[in-house]
Amino acid sequence: MGSFVEIKTSIGDIVGIANRLSDRGGTLRDDMQGATDRVTELENHEECLPPDQFTEPFLVNYHQAVDNGDGETVPANQAMKQSAIGLGQALQDLGEKVSTAMWSYAGTDDDNATDIRQTGT
Repeated sequence: MGSFVEIKTSIGDIVGIANRLSDRGGTLRDDMQGATDRVTELENHEECLPPDQFTEPFLVNYHQAVDNGDGETVPANQAMKQSAIGLGQALQDLGEKVSTAMWSYAGTDDDNATDIRQTGT
């Protein structure tokens, strides 16, 4: 037996919200790509992280091997970059999935309404 779902707004409203989430996720992903590209550019300039008593211990942690969540081990700075970009992509994917689910829900609801109307005829 299925669960009862009550939507207290229109499906169009929910799809609109989902589409905005997806758009903002794409923007966030692109913004984070630009930001991480800039960080990488700065990392490649020796004067940004000059060898000294503060930078050397920092770099040990900055380049420490960590699990990136996909079962791979990468330097911590790379994992952070991947995560920053991945957040935008995850938001975009969520919006797309909600939109698809709502259109599927609408289609199923319409089909069920048709079946109910045809009952007993």
